[in-house]
Amino acid sequence: MASMTADTHRAERRPQADGPVRPGARQLGLDGMRGMALLAVVCFHTLRIKGQHGAWGSLWAAVQESSWAGVDLFFVLSGFLITGILLDSRDSQRYFTNFYARRTLRIFPLYYAVLIVALLIVPAVIGLRRLPELYPRLLGSQIWLWTYTANYLQAGHAHTLPGFGHFWSLAVEEQFYWFWPVVVYFASRRFLLRFCVATCCGLPLLRLALLWHGSTPWALRQHTFTRFDTLLFGAIVAIVVRDPALIARVRAKVPIVSAAALIGLLWIGFRVGFVPFEGAATLVAGYSAFGILFAALVFKVVMHDAPGIEAFLSAKALGWFGKYSYGIYIFHWPVAQAVSALSRYWSSSSRPEALTVGCSAVLVLAISSGIAWISWNALEVHFLYLKRYFDDSRPRVRHLSPVRAQSLVLVPAFHNSKDKDCSNVL
Repeated sequence: MASMTADTHRAERRPQADGPVRPGARQLGLDGMRGMALLAVVCFHTLRIKGQHGAWGSLWAAVQESSWAGVDLFFVLSGFLITGILLDSRDSQRYFTNFYARRTLRIFPLYYAVLIVALLIVPAVIGLRRLPELYPRLLGSQIWLWTYTANYLQAGHAHTLPGFGHFWSLAVEEQFYWFWPVVVYFASRRFLLRFCVATCCGLPLLRLALLWHGSTPWALRQHTFTRFDTLLFGAIVAIVVRDPALIARVRAKVPIVSAAALIGLLWIGFRVGFVPFEGAATLVAGYSAFGILFAALVFKVVMHDAPGIEAFLSAKALGWFGKYSYGIYIFHWPVAQAVSALSRYWSSSSRPEALTVGCSAVLVLAISSGIAWISWNALEVHFLYLKRYFDDSRPRVRHLSPVRAQSLVLVPAFHNSKDKDCSNVL
């Protein structure tokens, strides 16, 4: 009996050969989805136009003020991709070593290179007196950035990390992956699915209870334990698409659940004109509604159930932004603040605000994309080359340049990039 149970458990843990998972299959639609998430975040931070009136003004405000949800799309994508990698590698003898080593090589080099330049080199070379007046506040709180805990600092006080406030989402994701690989490794697939569903149902109630007992909306947005359900929505999709029986059941329910989530978001939006990221209704139900919609989108694209949407998301431009989204996300906010400060000098009262804001947004995106492209080719790709030492799924390849090695990285099931652990979220 004991041996039969062990064999059954091992069989359950093993990826199903007759499922839709095809190791090596690349999903261009997911590249584009990441690019769309990145552009939504940049839109939220750069394209706010004040004093707009009329139908078009209201429509633009509804879109722009709700585009913060791009971060949630990053979370869902990350949960889907990383959970898929973990599920497909659970039988590896170096499961934990490979995952954490590969993730470190993907995430840490750019993250800590930016911190070293901004927090150590710039103050030493330029001098603190010559830097903006907010710089001492940033330096005084830098330990939260070095330890990937910036979200908990900002949960108490908004905007405590000038130029690095958007790093809260990177902290949430990193903290989630401190424990999630352990859960995936030891849990059966059935338990894992039940855990994800139960948590996604329970966290809205937790947010409601905390809000009722005096927690601030900003804290509920920043805390990992109140936000990781969005990552779990992606994890649910990763589990489902590896089980043919679940695929049929979920496919039938996706339209109904998606419609309910969309109706909920529209109700929130009609009340105030957009979906506010700190509104009580958004905190309790809106985060979950966005998670459901984005998970449904990932499911549809992966299962090829929405060819029109998949074709749109497979556009080369969106794919390009998706490839460099991690770097663009890191650089766009400090660049946006710098461009905003400079725009005060060239702005004119006779020039329409929409034109000034639009030009500034294009400039922010162009500069951030350029820096991200340079960082990818000058820094990141050399660390990606080292990931070949932490991959049990293929033989090692010797004597390759970093650029050539990058092109040969094995793409896991449903992965959307040549970088196996490139959850660029956010």
